[in-house]
Amino acid sequence: MPLLVNDKSLDSILGCNEREVKPSGLDLNAVYPHFKESSTQLFSKSPQKCQLAGVLYVCQREYAVTTPQDAVVDVIGSEDATTCHVAVLRHTGCGVTGLAHFDGCSTSQGVTDLISRVRDLSQSSKEGRLELHLVGGFSDDQKHSEKLSKELLCEFHRQASPVHLKTACITDVNTIVKDNANWPRLYGIGVNVKSGEIFPAIFEDKGPDQALRGLRNFIGDQDMLNVYNHETGELRIGPFSYQKWPHAALILAQPDAFIRKNLSTSPEVEPPYFEDHVRQALTFYLQNPDPAKTVFPQQRSHVYKRNAEGRWEAAGKK
Repeated sequence: MPLLVNDKSLDSILGCNEREVKPSGLDLNAVYPHFKESSTQLFSKSPQKCQLAGVLYVCQREYAVTTPQDAVVDVIGSEDATTCHVAVLRHTGCGVTGLAHFDGCSTSQGVTDLISRVRDLSQSSKEGRLELHLVGGFSDDQKHSEKLSKELLCEFHRQASPVHLKTACITDVNTIVKDNANWPRLYGIGVNVKSGEIFPAIFEDKGPDQALRGLRNFIGDQDMLNVYNHETGELRIGPFSYQKWPHAALILAQPDAFIRKNLSTSPEVEPPYFEDHVRQALTFYLQNPDPAKTVFPQQRSHVYKRNAEGRWEAAGKK
């Protein structure tokens, strides 16, 4: 079944027959101006500062799915999307909600797994449909955002399950001009898994293993990872492998300007803490060059559960 807007297929607009999708001036707003209107409504909302309790943060190249009955998670969200896109998929009948942070790696696998997981948890619902909200990217000079926008739309379009596109706050729509340069207007969003409300979000705490999860984006495997088990309320990181980074120590010694210029797809618009996060990842690598020995011995995941203060607390390795 195709990706649908107003119950009509996007097939004639997307042209998704080719497997390798390239930017081609995709402009949904010319055909569906209501997407710009819904994006304007999203922009008008003040960003919510998401605290620790009840928040599940999804990092780049990760996804998570849960139900409204989840006693641990109220909000799923993600941030730091420049050329990346955040997708929210929700079943309107039972409220099962998934959120994924796509960066252009394993897009097909990520879309397939996200839909499969939401459908699995929605099997008991006799009514309702899958609705998709996409936010992220901007009009960058290299057209990374535009390429990912079309890749995502095409991958959802290729799926067997019908998906209704409700929000497309992507690329050109999510662009604001500052000092004669294009910037993303929204970097992060959250979704309330109880109500389905989507809102601009800022996350004060992004959960455990940030250096490890950040390192994966540079030299780790490219799969989209499911990081949450809604039945047990457990956040699970790994196991996964990563490659050697021969010049890690040399890069770590370079000034911030070098790191920003060479380790980002959009150096001009990265958040101010970008270099610090990269340095944390580099330091983690230098301390743990062989993840099979020091990070994931015996291929065991890092498992976390909420404590009484709402923080993710290590629950052992499984």
